[in-house]
Amino acid sequence: MFRFSRPLLNAAKGTTFRTFQRQYVTTFSKKFQASNSKLLLGVTAGIGFAGACLALQEPASAEAPGYAGTVEDPASKLSFPIFLNTGNNEWKKLIGLGVRTVTFLQMHVYVLGLYMKTDDIESLKNLDGFKEFDRQKFLENEEMANNLVDQPYDISIRLVPVRATNTQHLRDGFVRLFMQRLKAQSLTEDEEREVLKAIQDFKSKFVNMNVKKQTEFIFTKTKEGGLKIVYEGKEWGIVDNKWVAKNFIMGYLSPISPSSEAALKDISDGFERLIK
Repeated sequence: MFRFSRPLLNAAKGTTFRTFQRQYVTTFSKKFQASNSKLLLGVTAGIGFAGACLALQEPASAEAPGYAGTVEDPASKLSFPIFLNTGNNEWKKLIGLGVRTVTFLQMHVYVLGLYMKTDDIESLKNLDGFKEFDRQKFLENEEMANNLVDQPYDISIRLVPVRATNTQHLRDGFVRLFMQRLKAQSLTEDEEREVLKAIQDFKSKFVNMNVKKQTEFIFTKTKEGGLKIVYEGKEWGIVDNKWVAKNFIMGYLSPISPSSEAALKDISDGFERLIK
């Protein structure tokens, strides 16, 4: 389970609070300051107390952009925002996160976090398989995850490299994921041809370049069924293919050779916590 970095997260689920800026009086004449110091102290204390009360009593939107809470991945010590703006002022909430590790070297590659809109998370309570969320079932077969990604939800994966790398290395890893999943499925020749064409389109979106550590990729399965790719706030394009969009997300949600077991377990914990 990931760790929350702020005590504020112990507040009611789905509720965040506004931060009120304090106003400070910086200049006074010496005469005024000397004769009115007690009055000023009382007024300042009153304002501070009132502000504290307001902060506790006025819940803001769960997707408030001013909320800056983070969650730390225990393995890499990288922090992820609890709420993520994935474009067009669309805010999503973190479900869970974890590190991808090269097994034979035990080397961290990148940390990923799964994000969904709060309204979509709420609607999961009425979705078959999620009404009474069974964490063990989620971790044993793909049925629940498949049902999830088949819904018209925007689902985003925020991916942050732990060390410097390059787009070719990352791209080739994603393509291997696609090919493994393609091999395990039964598609017609025409369907397979369309998928391979879409995978080539996916590859073409990656400009050959070095990637600094702790920079940000956001991959979003759109509700229309495309896969949008964004790097450091710049959109690289959308792969308009439902198979590619779905199977990119499934690479992290499938219990069959998941890209990150740590992330899968934390995501399942997150669903259990948010839905029940």
